Amino acid sequence: MTVALIAVQLEIPMAVLDGGDRLRAHVEAAAAAAVDAAPVAADRLLVFPEATGHLVPLALGPAAARRARTLGDAMAQIALRRPWSVARGLLDARSPRADHAVILAFAADVDRWMRATFAAIARRHRATVVAGSYLRVRADGGVANSSLTFGPDGRLVATTDKVNLVPFLEDRRAGGLALSRGAAEAVPVIDCGWGRLATLICYDAFREPHTASERFVPVAARVDAAGADVIANPAANPWPWQLGWIHADPGEHVTRAEQWRNEGLPATLAGLHHARWGVTAHLVARLLDLRFEGASEILRRDGDRVTQVARAADHRHAGHVAVVAELGAPSYTSPRQPSPEPSP
Repeated sequence: MTVALIAVQLEIPMAVLDGGDRLRAHVEAAAAAAVDAAPVAADRLLVFPEATGHLVPLALGPAAARRARTLGDAMAQIALRRPWSVARGLLDARSPRADHAVILAFAADVDRWMRATFAAIARRHRATVVAGSYLRVRADGGVANSSLTFGPDGRLVATTDKVNLVPFLEDRRAGGLALSRGAAEAVPVIDCGWGRLATLICYDAFREPHTASERFVPVAARVDAAGADVIANPAANPWPWQLGWIHADPGEHVTRAEQWRNEGLPATLAGLHHARWGVTAHLVARLLDLRFEGASEILRRDGDRVTQVARAADHRHAGHVAVVAELGAPSYTSPRQPSPEPSP
């Protein structure tokens, strides 16, 4: 059975954040362009970038937020738009943080926007859609970085919470968002008809942690053991792609792109035994004080060898990559064993 694997490298300039409808039209146009350029196959998988939904409050908020110079200033302007909702958010938030209060104030609107936008894209293109990620308020009041997956009929078929939180950005360290962690054992592996799919949000697809002092759980081995054929990897990289990696060991000279190859999904996929395909979709954006860069790619594993079969041409601007994968044949490979000693 064939499936077109499509990574949508989504560029979001400030101009398209002028209202929820305009942002939706921009995302829909990116999806249509990617599908039109993709090869023909029996089925389709579209993967969108991490943090696509993080920016929805900017689109739903006042124009003053989009004129701000930093994300913090924009959040303050957004809070002024809905003071009573933010006040309720402070009361309802699991932790008394102003940023969580703003997230809670817009949570229902953002959730509706994500579901409506990506369910419609799934139906229109008869595709399984991994809808990037957004900040979702969980039933326990915590805020998680979550990804929704929709079937070709537009039905929500899986919700995945990010397990490994990027240090100093998403965790509880200074400057972090203090997000709630997902459970590695709860990451869904879904049967899509053409194969089994798991979503590993950005850092969850890495084989090792960025720093020595953080909590990190290798998630890929769990979904691999559960029979995942394809790993969707929505990503949003906030560091310069071609400059030095900030967490590199002293004396080590490696770019973020090289570190991604050495520790991210390409390296992780090489160590798996069932999954054969990986689809990474990067967010690219330059707005307020935010910068996201990265080259989307599609990977294929044959034994312990991983090949980059498609890659976006530019790590700073919009694009898409697509290949046809043939699934259904047994893809399990035994763990590598030491080679026998030659006979004397």
